[in-house]
Amino acid sequence: MNISIRLSKPHRWGLYVVWAILSITGLYFAYIQDWQMQEPTEWTINILKLHGISAAFMLLFVGSLLSLHVRLSLNRKRNMISGLMTLSCMFILIFSGIGLYYSPEDWHENMIWVHIWLGIICFLLLPAHIFIGYFLRKKMPKKKNKHHHL
Repeated sequence: MNISIRLSKPHRWGLYVVWAILSITGLYFAYIQDWQMQEPTEWTINILKLHGISAAFMLLFVGSLLSLHVRLSLNRKRNMISGLMTLSCMFILIFSGIGLYYSPEDWHENMIWVHIWLGIICFLLLPAHIFIGYFLRKKMPKKKNKHHHL
């Protein structure tokens, strides 16, 4: 039995949508609050809430990838470098996100910048991982279906 590493269409598009919401809200909030240093408004507070909700959904997606996609990719040694970089970045983002709420106060400023910069890196890594996987899959020879009749 040959099990595909590739995600199902609903799984893949759900991941893309959650990743896009998470990325856009995180980049927007970091830009307004941390680079522009604007006072929080009801809008930015709601953006941060949406970021937190989408982060919870992203945790579900990351967990769902571990059981099949990551395990099979590691066994087959496929797209491992970008995959492990993306996964590592996501795990550190999870811990830095937790640190934003639960770390000691004197760590808070550093935790913000670790989270922002890792978020930017992950924003770039996930699409890179997807495109590398796409091109690697296109380069692989097609498997013949032994049940195919002329």
